[in-house]
Amino acid sequence: MFNGGMATTSAEIELPDVEPAAFLALLRFLYSDEVQIGPETVMTTLYTAKKYAVPALEAHCVDFLTKHLRADNAFMLLTQARLFDEPQLASLCLDTIDKSTMDAISAEGFTDIDIGKLL
Repeated sequence: MFNGGMATTSAEIELPDVEPAAFLALLRFLYSDEVQIGPETVMTTLYTAKKYAVPALEAHCVDFLTKHLRADNAFMLLTQARLFDEPQLASLCLDTIDKSTMDAISAEGFTDIDIGKLL
């Protein structure tokens, strides 16, 4: 993107698929080793960390999600864990769903999941 024959000559680089808060979290982590993620930004930060191959930030995001895993968000996190290829998080989601099935299926995220995600 920045070097070589296909490098851009523009003074500005647009990243249309990256949220500004997530990119700022990535830069903050790269330059200061500081992790600033929250419930609103963790998914977009995880996407950005995976896109730019920053496994240490990916691990922080997955750790955050693991710590905030509850029955009422387990189906939503299961979908995201599979989308982001995070099998350990997906397994924890399934364990949570198994242990608190009634709470999990009563949650809003249950109606959004497709049958293929449960297999």
